[in-house]
Amino acid sequence: MDIPSAHVFETLSGKAVHSLHHANSVLTACQFIRRRSLLSRGNVERLGLAQTPQYTDDSDRRYSVWFDVFVDSVDIHNRASTANLYGPVLFVFDLSVINRNATGRLWVTKLNPSKWADRSNKERWFQNKSDLQATFVKGRFDQMVVLRHSGGALPFGRHLRKVVLDDPDARIEGADAYSLPLGALRSAMQDAGISVPIEKRKCSTTCKCLQYWHTH
Repeated sequence: MDIPSAHVFETLSGKAVHSLHHANSVLTACQFIRRRSLLSRGNVERLGLAQTPQYTDDSDRRYSVWFDVFVDSVDIHNRASTANLYGPVLFVFDLSVINRNATGRLWVTKLNPSKWADRSNKERWFQNKSDLQATFVKGRFDQMVVLRHSGGALPFGRHLRKVVLDDPDARIEGADAYSLPLGALRSAMQDAGISVPIEKRKCSTTCKCLQYWHTH
């Protein structure tokens, strides 16, 4: 169910959520940067742009969220101490992006659409502000803010704080596997006239992301 963005902002900020996050591949992230917006999977496809497949693509189509934009309340890589399956590039936005960017009414999932089979609408979505206040938990991965009916785009505006890039500590055909995507992101920013920090991710000693990157 849709909830006014002001209510979502008030609830999340009251639960110490100060930023929103979106992870993706280098290829797809560069498409976003050049268009100065996060784009839905369906919007990228409709524009005829290249994007990296995701494991949730089939469920997103099946449940009609293919043209919606998803953001998380935390940095999943950091919280889970392993690589984010959606990709090594993380966009970090100020929470105000949903309150001051003409986003209108928002939806918030209770479960990732990949888990929606045989689930009711009430099990899939938060129903209203009181439901959100009662059971939304910062950092619960299934609970995502979703922009629906917004043209499949979330413009960066002045709300993009930074981009965080994973370092797989490897080489690809003799080239450093961090430097190549860093150069691609910087080139996209130059094309778009965007100037925000690109930070190399600093992992804890217990993070298992290198094991993931070295096997994928």
